[in-house]
Amino acid sequence: MISYILKEPKCVEAQEGPKPVPQGREVLVRIRYVGICGSDIHLFNGTYNGPHSYPMRFGHEWSGVVEAVGSEVTRVAVGDVVTGDCSRYCGACPSCEVDKNLCQHIEKFGITVDGASADYILRDEMYLYKAPEGLDIKHLCLSEPVAVAAHLLEKVRKAVPSGFADKRVLVLGGGVIGMSALMLLLHMENCRQAELYDLAESRTALARGEGARIPAAQELASSSEGGDYASLYAAAKYDVVIETTGVASVFANALNLVKPGGVLGCVGMIAKVEIAQKLIVTKSLTVIGSIGGTGDFPRAMEFLCKNPASADKLISHYYPIGEAAQAFATARVPEGTMKVVLTL
Repeated sequence: MISYILKEPKCVEAQEGPKPVPQGREVLVRIRYVGICGSDIHLFNGTYNGPHSYPMRFGHEWSGVVEAVGSEVTRVAVGDVVTGDCSRYCGACPSCEVDKNLCQHIEKFGITVDGASADYILRDEMYLYKAPEGLDIKHLCLSEPVAVAAHLLEKVRKAVPSGFADKRVLVLGGGVIGMSALMLLLHMENCRQAELYDLAESRTALARGEGARIPAAQELASSSEGGDYASLYAAAKYDVVIETTGVASVFANALNLVKPGGVLGCVGMIAKVEIAQKLIVTKSLTVIGSIGGTGDFPRAMEFLCKNPASADKLISHYYPIGEAAQAFATARVPEGTMKVVLTL
């Protein structure tokens, strides 16, 4: 078998080795598709600001077929089409009882430990999900990013007990997680006032085609410099804002856009940001962070299975894994690009 190792930034090397043999609860999976996400791009370019390792197999968004199973495996069988978690959680600590993405012993496949960039991988069956009947294996590799969006929306929903149907919701950022959040709102949450803003025209066109409203840039320009409540509330148009860009100025401005009593949900990772904290207090805002998609893969796969046309729009490019460097270069360009997928 061949493994594709990210030895150091901007260096992917193919290495030959023996095909592993599963033992116990291990499952041998023949990898078919590996998606490239923002974390992978930063790892490739040497700019990732979270815990990570080199050298290692990259890739935490994938789909494949079960090739062999260990003697203790009960959840999947040879021939099953599967995908898997990014979070390698223990399942036994107090944090796992609340949210497995927050495990006290967490590791991340493809980021801190070996991912899926190989002909075959071994995974404990606890981290695998069997695809529902009718879900295209090409779309299945989208399960992880869609699950990340679904996990965020699940957290936000707890702060919006009446649901999203009658709420005005703005998604900031039209990358795959932002677009997935929008599609989930429109197709799974019955949201009738969903909007998306992104600088890439190809992404706003996609969102418009899904049924979203696209606000003009001037609608989102705002300031909280005034000394009265009228100025603090002037730009507050949205019940919920979903921030996915990871851009400091966008996050700071999002606080202006949320109505009093509203919710700001965020998945973008920003090292430092200066905000008008008074907006959180004076408008009594709820700010929710979310990481990972463990726990919401079934919801993600349900969406992908029921909405194949929408799922297809989330993938813009396919490259053979031997052309990984070109794939990473393409993935960095927002205009005309959504998910870039490597094929094995």
